[in-house]
Amino acid sequence: MSWRTACYGGRRRSVIGNALMLIGIVVLASGATLSGWPSGVPASLQCPRLIVDGTVASDFKALALETWDRFLAVFWARCDCFGDVRLRASGTLDSRAGYDPDSAMVTVRVPGTAAMLRGALIHEWAHHVEFQCEEHQELRPAFLAAQGLPPDTPWRADDAPVSRSAGDWADIPSEQCAEAAIELVLGERPISTPVRVTREAISVIAEWAAGD
Repeated sequence: MSWRTACYGGRRRSVIGNALMLIGIVVLASGATLSGWPSGVPASLQCPRLIVDGTVASDFKALALETWDRFLAVFWARCDCFGDVRLRASGTLDSRAGYDPDSAMVTVRVPGTAAMLRGALIHEWAHHVEFQCEEHQELRPAFLAAQGLPPDTPWRADDAPVSRSAGDWADIPSEQCAEAAIELVLGERPISTPVRVTREAISVIAEWAAGD
């Protein structure tokens, strides 16, 4: 088992353009400490770790760690709200990927293209933040409105753990939010899905991720 403790900082210059400005990185063996931040940002910030188990091949591990850095570059202001997340690979998983909130474990089906793996990772990490960070509930009313959904729309079916095989998967706000996170972090969704995401919804997540 191994992990990297790396943390990037950034501010979105344009929410609509999905442009991020990385403004600092300090990596320490025992953790990551951020300094020199704009007013209102803590002088130090401990970043959650991506803990990779032995099922993950070296090339996938490298891709996952680099993608985790990019994910943290967007969600740095919420780093104290969600904890470490684990990653394992499976050749027999029925779906592309899945997240278990009880163990904070993301399982990704392999093999897969780099684009597919990146999208799957960010999607499931978005669920990790959703399940582990109570503050995530603050963004949901604005996200529903941005998606054109009634304010009483259930966030997840029966408020149950994520089920990627559900027939109405594309209509679940939780899944829409996770797909929007992919577009926010990468600037696009490299793998097409039936989930509709508005630019306004991406902006809602970007503002919340930056602590606004």
